[in-house]
Amino acid sequence: MFGAPLTWEGITILPGWRDGTGNDIVLDHYTRIKADVLFTLCDSYVLDAEVLAKMNVAHWIPVDCYPPNFREQANLKVSGAMPIAMSRFAKSHLEAAGFDPRYIPHGIDITTFSPPADLKTQREAIGISPETFVVGINAYNKDVMRKAFAEQFRAFATLHARHPDSVLLVHSAVMDPGAVDLQAVAAACGVEGAVLFPDQYSYACGMMTAENMASWYGSLDLLSNCSYGEGFGLPIIEAQACGTPVVVTRASAMTELCGSGWKVGGDEFWVPAHRGWWIRPDVEEITQALEAAWQVRENGDMPAMRAKARQFALRYDADVVLKEQFAPVLEEIEGKL
Repeated sequence: MFGAPLTWEGITILPGWRDGTGNDIVLDHYTRIKADVLFTLCDSYVLDAEVLAKMNVAHWIPVDCYPPNFREQANLKVSGAMPIAMSRFAKSHLEAAGFDPRYIPHGIDITTFSPPADLKTQREAIGISPETFVVGINAYNKDVMRKAFAEQFRAFATLHARHPDSVLLVHSAVMDPGAVDLQAVAAACGVEGAVLFPDQYSYACGMMTAENMASWYGSLDLLSNCSYGEGFGLPIIEAQACGTPVVVTRASAMTELCGSGWKVGGDEFWVPAHRGWWIRPDVEEITQALEAAWQVRENGDMPAMRAKARQFALRYDADVVLKEQFAPVLEEIEGKL
């Protein structure tokens, strides 16, 4: 964000300058407002560690591979920042790399993200029959690999061949420079008519509110989040808060976030950009999970899974996270000032 400062809900938002990651102005902001501590929420290896070393810094870090990204580790060593892991996975692998991280997971507004009052009405609002089996994917289409669109589309194609009254709702950009042409993937899998995308103008302009997304999650029978790795995986928790079970890859933070649903295995592969391992989810295992979810619904057992999903997600209520994880870390930081 560039230009003049903005105010959002009483909070001043300071602009960036020439450098897109703020390296050329963050120290000036820190000094001008007499900050006590700088919290970062990003892949911190994009930040200038020598600049960060001049401030009191806490890195809230997404770790989606193991070992953690080698540049991330180098940044932490040079900057001297306090690492804060947003998953148990990240905490354990940062510890294995010789760091002493704290743990604070993401939190969500469980009032906004809550089960729909009436699934039938919810489905009718988006033009889908209550009898249709609905799978959803909510993933940013920027990285050509990590979100595993192709693997998940192929699994859905097999399910759709068995159960034609099924659709895949994909909350993403259909195409983005350097990303995946999702229409082409759907066509290659033979399911282009059964894969539905949001209005691309509204998506691009960020016009979909949290309430819109809660309605979207609530209309699903299952959220598929079988990516190669996740720093956290907010859609997994948001969906479960709305009473929707999930299927995830048994990898990174995803494993600990699946309270109601299925975990699928895959093959490890080396990621040179990270010097770490990701997991490519197995298409057949995803297919089996989709089929299992379909059977659960057919057997009338979905309400129990929905209730279990909601109950699990409550532990990630933002107020709970603030009290149980965030506040103790803030008190520790304050004690060191």
